[in-house]
Amino acid sequence: FEAIATFGIEDKIEQLTSEAVALMTAGECPSKTTTIILSPDLASLQVHESIGHPLELDRVFGSERNFSGTSFATTDKLNKLKYASDIVNVYSDPTYAGGLATYLYDDEGVAASRMPLIQKGMLVGYLSSFETAARVGLPSSAAARADGWGSIPLVRMTNLILEPGNQKFADMLAEVDDGIYIEGVSSWSIDDNRDNFTLSGEVGWEIKNGKLAGMIKSPSYSGNTVQFWNSCDSVGSKDDWVLWGTPNCGKGEPGQNARTAQGAAYLRFRNVKVGA
Repeated sequence: FEAIATFGIEDKIEQLTSEAVALMTAGECPSKTTTIILSPDLASLQVHESIGHPLELDRVFGSERNFSGTSFATTDKLNKLKYASDIVNVYSDPTYAGGLATYLYDDEGVAASRMPLIQKGMLVGYLSSFETAARVGLPSSAAARADGWGSIPLVRMTNLILEPGNQKFADMLAEVDDGIYIEGVSSWSIDDNRDNFTLSGEVGWEIKNGKLAGMIKSPSYSGNTVQFWNSCDSVGSKDDWVLWGTPNCGKGEPGQNARTAQGAAYLRFRNVKVGA
């Protein structure tokens, strides 16, 4: 209940209702290559789909090939692949307080700890279990989790933390002459290898000369995972950082459900394809 209170729903009713009405007559998302800014909740989904899943080491080794796919982030790229720009740092931390994937031990009895996955844009680690980690000579990241006593532990996302930067949203916005700000989570699609994706938000605004302009509906963007993350040129500050949660991440045969969490603030990307 305390978590629900942090959303300040009553204070936002007027804003949300007026936006819902405005969306009925808002223009469609333009089709072009431009600068985009993602809201923290949409940034969290981007982390989940294009960093979390590709770095599950059992998926990398092919255990999900016939169900939910593989990963482009193969082990020969460890410590070699420039996954993202220098300002992007991501780590796994099941000990982070208050997350949907917060725990002291995974279901193989490995003590949870903070483990780097991407440092200054470089791929440096994976989400792993005893067995998968041994295959690459690394310690387990304590990411082996089962949804109950009768299920086999699988490599699952933990609390994924995209470290906040130092830029306020207003300053991030002010540096954009022409672009789109996308807010909320609407839909997502990504290929079996986690290479190419299309995501969309609930509402968008065009950015003109550093300020929000006209509202647009069905704002969508697409790209290639590595190219996209390397185009990230601004990460929001800790004041806007939230550890968002995904309560229904499915994986495995038979299927298992897991709770995961992804922490993010506002993110800005250059030269991104938006629209149809």
